[in-house]
Order: sequence, then C-alpha cells, then structure tokens
Amino acid sequence: MTDILSMIPGDANPAVKEAIKRRIVAKAIKRKLVKKAIAKKAIKRRVVKKAVKRKMAKKAIAKKAIKRRVVKKAVKRRVVKKAIAKKAVKRRVVKKAVKRKMAKKAVKRRVVKKAVKRKMAKKAVKRRVVKKAVKRRVAKRAAKK
Repeated sequence: MTDILSMIPGDANPAVKEAIKRRIVAKAIKRKLVKKAIAKKAIKRRVVKKAVKRKMAKKAIAKKAIKRRVVKKAVKRRVVKKAIAKKAVKRRVVKKAVKRKMAKKAVKRRVVKKAVKRKMAKKAVKRRVVKKAVKRRVAKRAAKK
C-alpha cells in the first residue's frame, strides 16, 4: 500500500489519494475473504473426507457383520446337514437291525416248520407202523381160525 502511495506525486488531489487507498483496502479485504473461503473449502474437504472415511468404516463394519451372519448361517447349515446325516445313519442302522430280526424270525419259522414236518413224518411213520401191526395181528388171528 505504501509502495503505490509513494508512487503518487505529492501534489496529487487528496480525493484521488483517498480513492486509491480505498481501492487498496478493498482489494486487501477481498484477498482476506478469498483466503478465508479457500480455508473454509479446505476444512469442508477435510470434513467431507472424514465423513467419507466414517461411511467407509461403517460399510466395512456392516460387511463384516454380514460376513459373520453368513458364516453363522453356513455353520448352522453344516450342523443341520450333520444332524440329518446322523439321522440317516441311525435309520440305516435301525433298518439293518429290523432286517436281521426279520431274518432270525424267518429262520425260526423255517426251523419250526421243519420240526413240525418231522413230527408229522414221525406220526405218519407211527401210524404206518401201527397199521402194519394191526394188519399183522388181523392176519395172525385169521391164520389161527
């Protein structure tokens, strides 16, 4: 400011000098305002950056939470699958046990049938023997007469 004023001749009109001073002051104020605006913008940018960072952090946390949920669900599914597999194995074991029992029963029935057949055969043989004996006796009696 002093540089410009020193360049003005000393006998210059005081009104002109005043106008120049005012213009210089106005420009200085403008520069200050511009600096303040630039600073505000920088602060805004910083605030925006921080907000973006916070958002990103929130998103990351949300993603992690979702991942955890997904993992939990996967673990649950695995547990359920294992339980189902165990049940299937149990069912298979039960089926085999039932089959074995059925086989044993069938064998028993077969054995019983055979035993009954043997008994029947023995009885039939006995009856045959008795019949033959009766026939012999009748024949003897007939021979005596």
